[in-house]
Amino acid sequence: MATGTIEYAAPITGLRFKSIEISNPQPAVEKIVLETQDEERVRIVFHLVDIFSFEDAENIGKEILPSILNRLAFECNVSVGEPYQTGGTLPKDASGSLHTVRKDVLLLWDSASPVLTLGDTTRQELAKLLEQPVTRPDLYTAYRFAGFQNDPVARFMFFYNILLQLHNDSQKQIDDFIRKEMPNIPQSPRPDKPRLIETIYTRLRNEVGHTRTGATSEQTSKEIKENVMGLQTLVKAAISRVVE
Repeated sequence: MATGTIEYAAPITGLRFKSIEISNPQPAVEKIVLETQDEERVRIVFHLVDIFSFEDAENIGKEILPSILNRLAFECNVSVGEPYQTGGTLPKDASGSLHTVRKDVLLLWDSASPVLTLGDTTRQELAKLLEQPVTRPDLYTAYRFAGFQNDPVARFMFFYNILLQLHNDSQKQIDDFIRKEMPNIPQSPRPDKPRLIETIYTRLRNEVGHTRTGATSEQTSKEIKENVMGLQTLVKAAISRVVE
């Protein structure tokens, strides 16, 4: 049995942990090891068995990585970017001689956020979650994409769009869901249809998407920055209901 590795990294903010080892049903995968580095990236190493070409190794990585990174972003509520290959060491053949490839990648990522450090128990719990298959990869992918946006307004709009996907493109259904999750959520009449009462999240979404009397871009942006984390929490709850 000849063993080797292929390595990836992805930008990450807000999370720090020592190595986490997870398994995968793919026959060629012995184990997968994750660890955070420099508080700005997560390193993912695939330990492979009887894989002799980097093309085959890359195909395995491309197949498995999205699920792991999507779950990592979702379960820990952190920003996780797109993965990139950093190298690896594979056997040239079954005799065991090795061939190593390293890739120098310049990581450009500028973000400041509180850092969550995982203890041993939490790491073990996270490892179990990362091993679980994803039933709605489209939702997890959309969630990670939204959470990785640097601009709060873009992040807010992408998160709101996930709620639209989950509620038949109906703002009324979204607001009904929000009211159930957050009974004390601030609400106000819709300016053009005062009989309709909007939650703050729908109001802010519409102030970005439509011209509204009395709403300024500066004030809307300020309120979005203050409320985007609350919206993210709601989106996570909405997705959790669908995938349970």
